Amino acid sequence: MVSGWVKLNRDGAFLLNSYSAAIGGVIRDAEGNQLCGYSMVLGKDKVFGIEARSMLEGLRLLWDKGYREVELECDNALLVEIILAEEALDCHFMELQAIHKLIQMNWRIRIRHIPRAHNIVEDFMAMHVAIGFTGIQVFIEPPYSVWELFQKDIMGF
Repeated sequence: MVSGWVKLNRDGAFLLNSYSAAIGGVIRDAEGNQLCGYSMVLGKDKVFGIEARSMLEGLRLLWDKGYREVELECDNALLVEIILAEEALDCHFMELQAIHKLIQMNWRIRIRHIPRAHNIVEDFMAMHVAIGFTGIQVFIEPPYSVWELFQKDIMGF
C-alpha cells in the first residue's frame, strides 16, 4: 500500500448465541498499524445485507475521520463486483445506493476482493461485539480480546 493511504478491512458475522448479525472493521496505515476499529450489532439480516452494511459503516467512518486516500478490502466477491461495475446506482438495495454515493465523493478509493482467510481480525471483532450496545462502537486501540490476533496479522500485513 502507498504511503499516506489507509486500508479498511471489514466483515460481517452471525452471532449464534443471539441469532443476530454483527459487523466489524479495522482501519490501518500503510505500515499495518491500526488507526481505529469498529463493531456494531445489526439484528437479523441476510448475508449480503450484513456485508453491505459493514462496507457502508466503514466508508462512513473513513469519511468522518478525514481519510481521503483509501484502499478497501472485501472478502465478498459479489459485493465488490457490484460496486466496481457501478450496478449499485440502479439497485433497490438502500445500502448499495448509499455506498455508491459515498464512493462518488471527493476522495480516492480503491476496492479489491481478498480471500476470507485475510479477514481474521475483522471477523473476530464482528463476532465479539458487545451485545447490549446499540450503535457503532469505535476503538482507537484494538480490544484486548483481539490483540494477539492483531499482532499475528500485522506480521503478515
